[in-house]
Amino acid sequence: MKITRIDTAFYRFPAHRKIVDAIQEFTHMEVITATIHTNDGLTGMGIGYTIGRGGKAIKVFLDEEFVPLVLGEDPSNIERIWEEMWWGPHWVGRGGIASLAMCPIDIALWDLKAKRAGLPLYKLLGGFRDRMPVYDTDSGWLNHSQDEIIREAAERVEQGYTGVKIKVGKDNRSEDVARLRAVRKAVGPDIKIMTDANLRWTATEAIARARMFEEFDLFWLEEPIEADDVLGHEKLRRSTSIPIALGESLYNRHVFKEYLARDAASIVQPDVGRVGGITEWMRIANMAHGFNVNVSPHFLMELHIHTTCAIPNALWVEHIPFLNRFVVEPLRIEDGHAYPPETPGHGLAFDPERSQPHLIETNSFPG
Repeated sequence: MKITRIDTAFYRFPAHRKIVDAIQEFTHMEVITATIHTNDGLTGMGIGYTIGRGGKAIKVFLDEEFVPLVLGEDPSNIERIWEEMWWGPHWVGRGGIASLAMCPIDIALWDLKAKRAGLPLYKLLGGFRDRMPVYDTDSGWLNHSQDEIIREAAERVEQGYTGVKIKVGKDNRSEDVARLRAVRKAVGPDIKIMTDANLRWTATEAIARARMFEEFDLFWLEEPIEADDVLGHEKLRRSTSIPIALGESLYNRHVFKEYLARDAASIVQPDVGRVGGITEWMRIANMAHGFNVNVSPHFLMELHIHTTCAIPNALWVEHIPFLNRFVVEPLRIEDGHAYPPETPGHGLAFDPERSQPHLIETNSFPG
C-alpha cells in the first residue's frame, strides 16, 4: 500500500456572527485540507486552519515541503511520516506555520487508517467513552453586551449544557467583574463558568483580575498571559484558587512538558489543528495523564470529539459552531453531550455545494 496522490485545497469561510475577544476579531476561518489517495482506492482527509490570516502561507508550505515528503510512502507508517515532517524542515519549523501545515497530512493519515480498519476514529485511538460533555463558547464573546451573554448563557443551560465560557479582557476590571457576576446569577451555582482572556494580560494584571474573579467559583481562567511566559503562569497558579487552562497557542509536546513539569497549568488545551495533528495531540494528552492533569481541547469540535472520547483524562469538548454551515453533517449534540460519528474514519466532510463558493485554491499532486 502506498500514497499515490495528494489533493490540497484552501478555503476561506466567513464567521457566522461577529466574534471579538480580548486581542482580535475573528472574521474568517481559513481551512487548508489534504486528501490522501492510495493505490487500493481508499482516501483520507485532514485539515489545518487559521482564524483569518496566514492560510496561504500554510498552503504553500504544505504543498512544497510536506507533499513531496509523503508521496509514495506507506500511509500506515504514521509515526515515521510524522517524524519526517517534523525533522525535514526543522531549521524553519518546530511551531507556527510548519506545525499547522503538518496537521492536514497527519489527520488524513489517521482518517485513512480508521477507514481501513472499519472503525470510527475514536475507537481506533482508544475508545474510552462514546460521548463527551460540551461547554459553550459561542454565547460569551467579548463584543456581546451583558444582556446578550446573560440571555445566551441561559439558553445554553436550557439546552442541557452544563458549562459556558465568558470572554474577559475588558479595559476596566470592573466591567469584567460585572459581566461574570451577572452570568453567575443567571445560570445559578451548579453550572460551570469558564473564562478566557486570550493572552491579554501580564502576570501582575492576571493576578489582580483573578483575585477579583474568585468569588464567582470559576471552573478555569484560560490563557491569561502570553503563552511563552511559563514563569508568569507558574506565579499566577500559586496566587489563585482558580484553575489555569492553556495550550491553544502551544505547538508541540516539549512546551507542554515544561508547563506540566513546573505545575504551571491546571488543565491543558492542545489543538489538533495546531500541534501537528492527531499524533502529537495524543502524545500531549497521554503525557498530561502522567501528571494527573486533565485535557480540554481548543476548538475543532468535529475532530476533538474523537480524541477526547479516546482518552480517560478528557473533560470537555468546546462548542463553537463555525463549520456547521459548510459540512455534510454537523456534530450531533444532545442534552449537553456531543456524540462522535460511528462511521469509519473521523466523519468530517465539507459539503461541496455550500463550501465551493469559499474555495480559494486547489492543487493535485500525483505520485
